[in-house]
Amino acid sequence: MKENILRVTKELPIIVDLLEYKISEGKAKTLAEKILTNEQWKNAWKREYTTDLSTPIELSNDMGKLIFLSPTQEALDKIDHLYRKLFWEKLYKSKASDYDKEETIYEALLRLFQDFPEDSETEISTTELTKEALLSLADRPLKNTSLTNQASIAFIWEKDEHRILFLGDAAPKEIYDSINRIYATSPKPLLFDAVKVSHHGSAENTSKELTSIADSQHFFFTGKTNNAPSINTIARIVTAPLTEGIQSRKLNFNRASVDINLLRKNTDLQEEFNFELLSNTQYEFSF
Repeated sequence: MKENILRVTKELPIIVDLLEYKISEGKAKTLAEKILTNEQWKNAWKREYTTDLSTPIELSNDMGKLIFLSPTQEALDKIDHLYRKLFWEKLYKSKASDYDKEETIYEALLRLFQDFPEDSETEISTTELTKEALLSLADRPLKNTSLTNQASIAFIWEKDEHRILFLGDAAPKEIYDSINRIYATSPKPLLFDAVKVSHHGSAENTSKELTSIADSQHFFFTGKTNNAPSINTIARIVTAPLTEGIQSRKLNFNRASVDINLLRKNTDLQEEFNFELLSNTQYEFSF
């Protein structure tokens, strides 16, 4: 089995002996190995699964609480099934028992698996960016969110009447269902001080249904892929009706794209839908 594990790790940008847990100096580690070899981080690591039904975590120093929205237990069960399948396919051995520091094996195998659906969006030009075109882009149906994204952790940091929504790479349906369940008696859309947009702003991770129940003046897009931030996701956010208390929306990006630059030049659309596009901005939220 050791030879099979060594073969698997050669496919990764890491060098890890998954049986003896020896790390080659100067090489990258899995995140799990970094945590497990740091006593302070290891002791702080909550090892059991977190789900949308997990008890909220009360933060110290009167900093509020974290309310979990995703993943569901069903999504975690699917990931566990995938892990066992990869264990057999890559290591030629069925997983019959638990291993010491198994988190490292778990992460290494899942990093080999790619199940992200490609965003299907049409290239646009300045002349095509009209009000009707933006509404049409917002209406494009979503593909199924990837299995690994369905298992992503998403949560709300809440303190008194203040809330910040951290969406990770989560699937929009799970977030929509959780917000409706947890805040069943609250008016919708639920207003957030800020929203970290899911999965770099991928076209498959933000739905019109989600924007109908979660709104903010500040949306943050982190990172960039070939197809994200997506013009479809941006369109779904900016064309949603403004929630009472919000005069305009500010979309914050730390990396620009062709679509973002085209929209930034289109002041007519920005005035029509009351939004602006900002880059590398910093905000301090005080409670």
